[in-house]
Amino acid sequence: MLRAAARLFAERGVSGTSLADVGVAAGYSRGLPVERFGSKLGLITALLDAMDAWFQAHIGRVLKGASGMKAVRLRMEAHLASVDRDAISTAALYSVYTESLFVMSELQPHVAAVTGRWREGLAANLREARRAGEIGKRVDCEGEARFLLAAMRGLVIQYLLDRSAADFARSKAILLSRLESLR
Repeated sequence: MLRAAARLFAERGVSGTSLADVGVAAGYSRGLPVERFGSKLGLITALLDAMDAWFQAHIGRVLKGASGMKAVRLRMEAHLASVDRDAISTAALYSVYTESLFVMSELQPHVAAVTGRWREGLAANLREARRAGEIGKRVDCEGEARFLLAAMRGLVIQYLLDRSAADFARSKAILLSRLESLR
């Protein structure tokens, strides 16, 4: 059901998808999503939790013990690779982000918690880099992490809007080169 919900959210948005739509798209009854998740909010938070758990496990595999700036770069590359790896899930996630701002404000605390974990991962790696002397001692690791996450999300949104792989690749290279300015 979560895969069906992600596909529908990517195609129609959260507000354009009903629980009954999810049940039917998943090959079940119209009422099963309500029985399973209780509400649309329950379904969306389950989807966010599943996406976050997958990403955290993926990052663990990608980093393989890397730290500092190498880990920052690997983390950013993994985040940005989501559009190539699974554009549907990425579009669904961004639909949830957007609609939590305007349509379903009750999602904001959950979205903020997920975002906070991702941002904290970047900040932790930046602090490691600062301790190792890979970046300047005056670098605001939390501020840089916030900026980097915002920039990555902006690039993903631009890609989802125009599907220009060439522009995305060029912008990704520019953003990754920004890491050099932290030295």
